[in-house]
Amino acid sequence: MLRVHVSGAADAPAFQQTVSILEGLSIVHDLRLDVQITPCAPLAIQLTTAHTSTTCTSLDSLLALLRQHVQFTAPASGPAMSLSPPPPSSLSPLNLGGPSSIRVNGAGALRIFVAGDKSQVGKSTICLGLLGSLLELGYKPHELAYIKPATQCEESQLVGRFCAHHGIAARPIGPVVFYSGFTRAFLEQPDAATATADLLHQVVDAVEAISASKRIVIIDGVGYPSVGSICGVSNADIAAALQPISVVVVGKKGVGDAVDSFNLNASYFTHQRGVRVLGGIFNRLPPDGYYSLPNCAANVTRYFELHYAERRQKAYGFVPDIQWPSHNPTTPLDDVALWTAVLNVFPSSVDVAALVDDAKANVGLWTQERSRKRPLADKTDDVLLAPIPIEDFTKKPRRELTIQWQQRQHIQAEAKQLGAAGS
Repeated sequence: MLRVHVSGAADAPAFQQTVSILEGLSIVHDLRLDVQITPCAPLAIQLTTAHTSTTCTSLDSLLALLRQHVQFTAPASGPAMSLSPPPPSSLSPLNLGGPSSIRVNGAGALRIFVAGDKSQVGKSTICLGLLGSLLELGYKPHELAYIKPATQCEESQLVGRFCAHHGIAARPIGPVVFYSGFTRAFLEQPDAATATADLLHQVVDAVEAISASKRIVIIDGVGYPSVGSICGVSNADIAAALQPISVVVVGKKGVGDAVDSFNLNASYFTHQRGVRVLGGIFNRLPPDGYYSLPNCAANVTRYFELHYAERRQKAYGFVPDIQWPSHNPTTPLDDVALWTAVLNVFPSSVDVAALVDDAKANVGLWTQERSRKRPLADKTDDVLLAPIPIEDFTKKPRRELTIQWQQRQHIQAEAKQLGAAGS
């Protein structure tokens, strides 16, 4: 995604031309535009990509930068799209000359969101297994990243230590932490919508920052899919804010219960927020008995195969109940021994290569679907796609930020006094 911040005087022709061009481009491309009106100030433009941030002071310089990152392909018939500036007096909609296809050079890291059908189902262990398997598949540590953007637990986790040991960029905690008293403090906000938007912006900024120059980012969910919904930052809300993204649900052992739980939790993503769930990874299956891994894997796989044409979801793997190394109870287990135990079974239990391939394909499908939902206008539809008139930026009053969080220590102390569990 391209991010462009424009500041300057609202009545300056160069400022008006720049905003008009970018408003038109944002119709057909994943571009985030921030406009700041500064009376009497010169034009300043900052273009940020996944890899670089560049500042310029003229529209011509901006157009040269855009041509480095966005390629416009002319249709079979009709004129090619132009990035030439409009006449200074013109604020009419851009005439794009019919449908065009856009390819972004270096579109950013592939995002895989690991959700769970309940708390403590093993999401972070699955994240560790995915990262370790990606290393085995030939990805370099500097090409990978891990982040848990919302969490209820601030204790050190094995996956975070695994990342630190191998040189993988990681942010195991936050920026959103559901500490004791957090939700009640949220409900006391005078403007809940603004508070939610602020939390989601923190998440998006954190993921974009850690994604810079990466090929794959593993995003760890919290609890079950709707955790955080009271604040508007459920797993599904976060995933939707990070589109294009692919979700895999970590499920339980069994057959009927495993499939039913998967369907319930996957539907929260798809129906609540329109986020694609690629399939499931089923965890902690015993080696023998009625619910043994071979028995469950055969039946659950059969279910997904029967419904693949309808749902396009897969069972990517079945992870056995890991036998942790024996140790003296008075001494902690060695981290290397712990993640070695995970990686001894994970790569052969989960088809990580297929998951990555499907996630890549999903990005393409998402882009195509988004283009269909936001078609380029023909001449008769220009009025529907008109940029916001520049004068509206000055006429519309800026709403003051109305987030009034107390200090965390105060919130937690009050929650503890009222009997809340510790966090």
